[in-house]
Amino acid sequence: MRPIDPHEPTRPNAPEGTGLAAWLPVFAAMAIMVTGCLSTFLVLQLDEFRPKVGDIVAFRPGSQDADMWQMAIPATMVSGTGAPLAECSLDPNVIAEKGGSLVVEGSVDQPSLQYVVHWAGAETARTEGSCGVSASLLVSRTDLQRLANAAGGFGVGDKGVVHQ
Repeated sequence: MRPIDPHEPTRPNAPEGTGLAAWLPVFAAMAIMVTGCLSTFLVLQLDEFRPKVGDIVAFRPGSQDADMWQMAIPATMVSGTGAPLAECSLDPNVIAEKGGSLVVEGSVDQPSLQYVVHWAGAETARTEGSCGVSASLLVSRTDLQRLANAAGGFGVGDKGVVHQ
């Protein structure tokens, strides 16, 4: 060990608060992420963004390129009393070729949020799983949103979801 030289300047230790300054960007990023997640969660919970009775998803005939949407939306045909009758599927490609519309008639909360919609138009699928040309159907909220997206989104020109 060397003896201390009184003529040599001493170096101060690291200034206090350096640790906090190093963590400040991390805390700021975490605060932004938490705020973004919470605000997204709260917006999704607002009833204003959910489909309401009377909303319409309209497909204009010939409105899309063929095979743009590679999906088949499962649906359950229901009677006038709401009793399930049969399973069927909605293919946005087939619906977009010939046109048709879905009108939201109600919702069911149990076991999960589903919507009772009335379909009117041409066949809904090329296979035997078509819902027919007119039927009352039960579809999930996410599936109804997928159909609205396939129709062109919310309130886009002649197609999309028409809010009452």
